Amino acid sequence: MSVIESTSEPPASPPDSRHSTEPHTTESIDAECFLEVISDTYAQQILLALVDCPTAAATLAEELDASRPTVYRRLNSLESVGLIKSTVALDADGHHRKQFHVVVDSANLTFDSSGIKVTALS
Repeated sequence: MSVIESTSEPPASPPDSRHSTEPHTTESIDAECFLEVISDTYAQQILLALVDCPTAAATLAEELDASRPTVYRRLNSLESVGLIKSTVALDADGHHRKQFHVVVDSANLTFDSSGIKVTALS
């Protein structure tokens, strides 16, 4: 079950939405899952590292001086919440590697009598 309800179909490729001329979409994200994932220091560091360019997990592990299992767990969590997505890239040496990229531009928290609501702008 997905924790994101999208108001439009996601793009077919992983464009950098910060520079896109496509209309933005607003998505509702499960607040409890979002807060749990985003409160983790490694997840925050991974998001910051992915803002500028898509990156492979092995590269992230090296850049963040973290173990690959730690990075993969955080990538899985960030992807399940809908903050990042992965694509397969072909290296010059012929190897296929997953690259991860951020798919939201911002997230807003709203507090009201019904609880906490998280919306993301893509």
